[in-house]
Amino acid sequence: AGVELCGDPGARSRLHSLAQRLRKKLTEGGIDCSGSRGPIVPVIIGSNQAALEAARRLQEEGFDVRAIRPPTVAPGSSRLRISVHADHCEDDIDRLGAAVLQIIREEKTG
Repeated sequence: AGVELCGDPGARSRLHSLAQRLRKKLTEGGIDCSGSRGPIVPVIIGSNQAALEAARRLQEEGFDVRAIRPPTVAPGSSRLRISVHADHCEDDIDRLGAAVLQIIREEKTG
């Protein structure tokens, strides 16, 4: 069962805190989160293939992350769509952030 946000300001606050935690970790690692502020954290990758590969690798690690590509977004701005949920724990967020940073680093150097 998921955490009910309606009428639960504690869950809503936790959700935004977790999303901010992820954005901070990614931004400190040099990742463009496109100025997002809500529970959906976009990670701009660029190419379609790189976004698909990053999403595949994250899914293999157990994270439900999707690649978003044209025509949904402009060409050359393919991205990962990360949806943070209030029932995630800080360790989940930290592991996800570390995995995204690792995959992006490997993409740039590989």
